[in-house]
Amino acid sequence: MPTKRVVAPYHHGDLHAALRRTAWDIVGELGARGVTLRECARRAGVSHAAPAHHFGSLAGLLEEVAAVGYERMNAMIEETIATTDHAVLACGLGYVHFADTWPQQFRLMLATDIGESASPRLRETAGAVLRRVRDVLRKAWVARHGSEPSRSVLDERSALAWSAAHGYASLMLDHQTANIVLPPASKVFAPLIDALLAP
Repeated sequence: MPTKRVVAPYHHGDLHAALRRTAWDIVGELGARGVTLRECARRAGVSHAAPAHHFGSLAGLLEEVAAVGYERMNAMIEETIATTDHAVLACGLGYVHFADTWPQQFRLMLATDIGESASPRLRETAGAVLRRVRDVLRKAWVARHGSEPSRSVLDERSALAWSAAHGYASLMLDHQTANIVLPPASKVFAPLIDALLAP
């Protein structure tokens, strides 16, 4: 589990980033419902009006936290790809590792609408994760079959890969009292590789 970071009062530099980091930490400690603009300002050592000035509203601030989450998820997937033999497997493992490391932020991301009403930054960061998964699957398909997958096949296999990773992460975080003993994610996901790449 990540250690709690003590946020020093803000003195100079990028206030927008400082408030975003503070909100990230509060979500980690208390969940999204524990975040208020006033508490964020207090911890950052700035005026109560500062968060609203930078983010417009609490919803705007939480969208920024979700966007940071997708950036960190993407980075964690990339780190896992660099240290895992199979890139397709690494995508799932990176997703689960992110959820395990930042469970409250993960829940916030899933509860945040990334449709047309979302900020461009949130749509871009969330979309970047899916694009990376699709690209990994496409490259693995080409390596195995020597040709590009059809758009429909890539859509279907991307949905399957995402569903498997998300399902495992959800069981891991929210069903710990259901007498479900989860095997390691690497063992659960390994048989799916052939299914994901089957013609």
